[in-house]
This record gives sequence, structure tokens and C-alpha cells, in this order.
Amino acid sequence: MVALSTAGALTVPVEVLRHADSAPDRVAVIDHSGSITYRDLVERASTLAASLRSALNDVDDSTEPVVAVLWPRTAEAVVAQLAAWFCGGAFLPLDSGLPAARIRDILTWADCRVATVHSELVDALPPDVTPVVAGNGHLISLAATDRLAYVISTSGSTGKPKQVEIEHRSLAGTLSWYARFFGLGPGVRTAAFAGLAFDACLLDLWAPLMAGGTVLLADEKVVRDPDLIAATLREVDHGFLATPLAEQLLRSNVDTGRLRTLATGGDRLRIWPPTDFGAAVHNLYGPTEATILVTATGDLRSGRDRSAPPPIGRPVAGARLTLDLPVARPGDEGELLIAGGGLARGYRDAPRETAAAFVAAPDPVTRRYRSGDICRWTADGELSFVRRVDGQVKIRGNRIELREVELALLDVPRVTQAAADVTHRAGEALLTAWVAGPVDAEQVGAHLRHRLPASMVPGRVEVLTALPLTVNGKLDRAALRAMSAIASEGAAPASAEPGGGSAARRSVTQAWRTVLGAMPGPDDDFFLTGGDSLLAVRLTAYVRRELGIELKSSLLYEHRRFADYLAEIEALHAEQTMGPPDAGLAVGRPGATR
Repeated sequence: MVALSTAGALTVPVEVLRHADSAPDRVAVIDHSGSITYRDLVERASTLAASLRSALNDVDDSTEPVVAVLWPRTAEAVVAQLAAWFCGGAFLPLDSGLPAARIRDILTWADCRVATVHSELVDALPPDVTPVVAGNGHLISLAATDRLAYVISTSGSTGKPKQVEIEHRSLAGTLSWYARFFGLGPGVRTAAFAGLAFDACLLDLWAPLMAGGTVLLADEKVVRDPDLIAATLREVDHGFLATPLAEQLLRSNVDTGRLRTLATGGDRLRIWPPTDFGAAVHNLYGPTEATILVTATGDLRSGRDRSAPPPIGRPVAGARLTLDLPVARPGDEGELLIAGGGLARGYRDAPRETAAAFVAAPDPVTRRYRSGDICRWTADGELSFVRRVDGQVKIRGNRIELREVELALLDVPRVTQAAADVTHRAGEALLTAWVAGPVDAEQVGAHLRHRLPASMVPGRVEVLTALPLTVNGKLDRAALRAMSAIASEGAAPASAEPGGGSAARRSVTQAWRTVLGAMPGPDDDFFLTGGDSLLAVRLTAYVRRELGIELKSSLLYEHRRFADYLAEIEALHAEQTMGPPDAGLAVGRPGATR
């Protein structure tokens, strides 16, 4: 069954079908297990779509059904998203690493009753959601351009995630601009690193597929290892990296190989690319509510004033941007207001929140979204990001409402007071929580890890007798941040560590203390005491530099406890400093690095 109700309309699934018809044997997606062609992509998606439609007919009679997609980072995840479109619905992407409780909440608040899911992840779904693991039949039923394309969750200030609704025409407009700007199309290979539950994955996957290109979908092992990310980028023409990863790449002076363009976004870019960097670098900006992006810079390698951080660029993809000021002159700061065809429909089943964020207008053309971002125009007509206007923060590209974290903290048994804010450790932003009550930090962390995404779990939890208040009785956040800074600076020096004998022990201990801001205990788990993938890279680089050894970040994932990691480093240090010259240290040889 094929219902081409959108004949002649520009939507992502229609464009994918056109490429499958004109070049069916062209490779569409490459993953760690192989590749699939455009013919494969469409056939597999239409088969799965038939089963999804059958399941929706049984449990969901809405005109715009939403299908959850819960798959690991394989080509089948791309098939599943396309299948949701082929069955006439929208998709709701889910991160397979989310706690089951968080998945349940997202599905409930989105009123999502059917999910396509990998067989090993079925148990993560609540019992009232129908799982569809495999397909049976054939269906391609395309929704009109004003229908929903996807629903995506963001952190919410009430403790409930916001569900942003994006229509097909908005998505197609953004992705077609992106494909044109970066020259994506047949013969062009792009890399996909963004998490499948983040809207940047639409740029990674569907912009090149809409244009007839080929996507190299990096697996979980690659996306958590910057060395493998750099190696992957050398094999493609274009890639998008979240800001923190892009900053690492720009600092590393790596060979960029085939790469000709690199896009970055998601957080404030703090450094400029070297003028001799091997690929053009473009900084992008845009909120989820405006379909991924609304500004882009030119190539940041070219001649500019580098005394300030890089700008976020000029309006793109039909976006119309103004500052909430009577007159905006260069240098004046104001909240960024966004208009244009890329605006979301609003927040799902949340009319009050939608009305507050999207400014009503006599006609859709002048409807505006209040971004909550304070920006200013530069003298040469570009926008610069200044700060947020509310309690929302970004930690390594993840948008977080502090209020949602605080409500989760107050839900921990025996916690009587709670606060969350951003502090800094070793130059990096860190989500920190303070609680009062008869609890310990590990108990608080364990509770949050069962309720919140990993990006929203504080990297540091401090238990206090009571939280400090101002003279007006309000929470004294400045005092809390100051206390955390003193605690980090007051950590014992490396020379004071117990049993600090070998060079390897001293280096690993000091690296751990520098990166995490506290002396390690033998049983400390790096990723349960504030560590993450980016800090793992910093620790690895520190140890590599201090000991002069070949070392990969993946070793820390394999040996997370301090004592285990230290033992591995000591053995590796002894092997590489005392072993024979041909002991196999070159990257790529079996057993060369750990």
C-alpha cells in the first residue's frame, strides 16, 4: 500500500524514496557490521512499518500517532525511524542508556503507546506500551508536510520533560539547507556521532540521506573515544561534533585526512580553530524548538578578530532573528527571538508552556519563539551568544533545567533540602548538587541514576548540615559555589597520598585528583565519582604525557576502579619502559596499547 498524499511536497521520506528509485544500489548507511543500500533501507522500513501500523490500529486511534524508537547505534535504528514515517506517524527517539523509569515517564507524557525496539531492550518498556521488534508485510503511507515528523524530549522546569513537536515541513527546510550548505549528496560520505535521542542526530542521519549521500554511523565504542572519532573523521567528507568534542579535536593538531568540512554546536564554542586546520570549521546554533539550528558561521579559520570567543553566525534556513529591544545596535544585549518556518508546533499537551515560550501573533509568519538566550549583534552582522536568561544550563551540549534536577533530589528519601548549580573543575563545567539530610552522596547518586539521564546526574554531590541562606531567606547559591571551590582547592597534594611510590602511582593519582578534584580511594569508580567521557580523555592525556607511554581512553572504561586502573597503568608502564624495542607499541598492532 502506497499513499503518496504528499506528491510534489518536500519531506525527508519522500526524498529518500526518490533516491531509492533512482539509485537503489547506492550505499545509504554503513555501520560496524556492514552496509545497506537505499533499496535495503526502504524495503526494511516498509516491512517494519506494516507491523507498526497494525499495532497502532489496535491501541492508538489518533490522527498523528507517535512511535517510540529504542534501538542501539546500528543501521536498524535508521530503518526504525523511517518505518515510523512510513506508517504515517512521527517518531520519538529514545536513548537505550536511559533508566527504565525515565523511559516510562517520557512515553507516558508523550502519550506514546507503540514502540519499535530491539529484542534485547524490550524489558525497558512499560507494560502498557506495545513493542514491535520485527516487520511483516509492506506499507509506505506518507504524512502531509503539516503533520508531525518527530517529538523529542528536553529537560523541564517542572520536573516533567518538555515534549517538542516538529512538523515535516520544518524538518525538511532545515535539513535541505544543511545539505546544500555543506555540499552533501551522492558520492559524499558523512559521519554520524550524535546520540540517537538528540535532535542533532537528524543532521547526522537525514540531511545526507535526504540528499542521496552515505552515512557512516559510528557505534558506541567509537563515540566515546576521541581517538576513534578522529580516525573516523579522516575517512569522511563531513562531520558534526558536539562543541566539547570539537574543541578537543581543534586542540589536538590531528591529521584530518579526507575531511573537508566540520560543523559543531550544542554549547558555547570557546576556542578558534588553527588557521592551518585541515578542514573548514563552522559553528552552528539553534534550540530544539526551532528545528535544530537557526545560525551558522562561515569558515572560522579565515581572518577574523580572535580576541573574543567565536560568534554563532548569521541567520540560516529561513530563520528571522531579532533581539527583544526597541532598537538593537552592535554590542547591545537582548533576548534572542526566533521566527520563521522552522519553529516547532509547540510543546506536546502543554498549552501553558507553549504560550509562554511562543509569542502569539496575528499570523504564523510573525509568530516568535523566546529562546531564553541573551545575544548581541557584532559590528559585522553576526550574532554572539552571551548567557542564558533563566535557570537552564548546558553541560557538554546537554540542555538541563536545574529545577528538574532539584526536584529529583528532593524526591530522594530523607533529603530535606536540595540545590543544583554549575561549578567548574579543571576548567570544565560540572553539574553539582548540595543536599541536607541523613543521607550520603552515593545514596543520592544511586537514586538519581535510576530516575534521570546520565547527563542530568550531578558529577559531584555534597551533603551539608543545612544549605546556606541569604539575609532574605533565599538560597545562597554564591555561597554554595564558593564552598565547592574551596573544597576542590583544599584537596590533599599528590605528595600526601598514602603509599605514593612509583612514578605510575604518582602520575595516575595526580591525574585523578586534577580531573575529578578529589583524592581517589582504591574502590572509587571513575564514572560514579564525577567522571565522564570527556574527563576520561583528559585523564588519559595527562597520564600519557607524564609517563610517556602509549595509552587509549578505552582502558578507563575497562578498568573503572582506581586500584584496577592503576594496576593496568603500572603494568603498561613497566612493559613499555623495560620491554624490548620491538615490543609492539605501534597503534593498530595486536596488544599494542591498552
